Amino acid sequence: MINVVFDLQNIFFRSMFVLGGYGKKMYTFNSQRELDQLMRKVAIDVTSIIRFINPSRVIFTMDSKSWRKDIPIEENEGYKGNRKKSEFINWDNIYNIMDEFSEIIKINGFLVSKIDNAEADDLMTLWKDELLNNMNQHVIFVSADEDVRQLVDFVSSPKKVFSLIYNPFMMGKNSSRKLFAPKEFKDWLNDEDDIGDIFNRSIDIDKEDFKRILNNKVNLEEINGKEIALRKIFCGDDGDNIPSIYTWLNDKGKEVRITNKFYEKIINYIDAKDWKELMGKSKMIYDKIVEISGQIPPFKIDKRLERQIKLVVLDKSLFPEEIVNNFKNSISGYRENYISPQTWNMLSLLEGTKYVNSKGEISSGSESPIFEQIDRINKELF
Repeated sequence: MINVVFDLQNIFFRSMFVLGGYGKKMYTFNSQRELDQLMRKVAIDVTSIIRFINPSRVIFTMDSKSWRKDIPIEENEGYKGNRKKSEFINWDNIYNIMDEFSEIIKINGFLVSKIDNAEADDLMTLWKDELLNNMNQHVIFVSADEDVRQLVDFVSSPKKVFSLIYNPFMMGKNSSRKLFAPKEFKDWLNDEDDIGDIFNRSIDIDKEDFKRILNNKVNLEEINGKEIALRKIFCGDDGDNIPSIYTWLNDKGKEVRITNKFYEKIINYIDAKDWKELMGKSKMIYDKIVEISGQIPPFKIDKRLERQIKLVVLDKSLFPEEIVNNFKNSISGYRENYISPQTWNMLSLLEGTKYVNSKGEISSGSESPIFEQIDRINKELF
């Protein structure tokens, strides 16, 4: 069984960009016409992906204020404190229509996860644990966010199931859609002796679905989710305003930080494969940082490691207990929630709303034939 989990905010922002003008001061999303176009574009993107993957269950995750903003960072203004919203975009309208879209998909039987103080990637982490580990089912996360690639993983018992990341967005002339997977995935996919589950010993339907996906111009890219997390702990993440574990001034007064080159030296020295090994090797890490920088860092290494780990690692053991408990309370009854994705398109999803009338026709705007044709073409392709 394949589950699909969307990062809804990531989908919305990418749809804004592709729609035209985002970042170029062409679309402000002040007018209802532009908001109508965005709603239809998101509906087209979402339903096309659902039909393409053909999952049994679809879940959407949404951002709330992050608990990581309460973690003090001495070197800067804090977690994601560097992010500046484009002033020409009407963000109130964007968030309102995002909430409206979440209500529409709820009405249509889809699952929506949103919990106070949790970001979408926190919720995706919790869904990974529930679907992959607790239910022994495949899960594909739909997102272009590189942080989410930490969730690439697999378990082998009672049967092999995988946690994968699908990036459906193609940026650039020679770009392609990508499916990120652990190295074990390809061997499993090509293993003809693997008999699948006990109810279907002649063919593994999930395996055939994965092969179909990859045969439709999707590139498979093998990655190590644990290594991605490790690297971020030491090198930081500029996009989220997370500094490297140590930044210093050299003898010429130039600012230097732990980069990939220094990270490799540290990891090779301490021989760590997982973030959970770091605290037990903190003295080795500190000694290597001193050797690399030629200075004595003005912090306690255990405290600095703890901060970096909480800021970058996606693991439910690091989340506030309240978030984990609220998630558990919010998912009761979801196991019986399934959909028939083959039937979904933009018109069926938005039918009965102000965007599509009861006859399945676009209700407003002058571009209705364009959007209808786009969805028709997507349906034929996928």
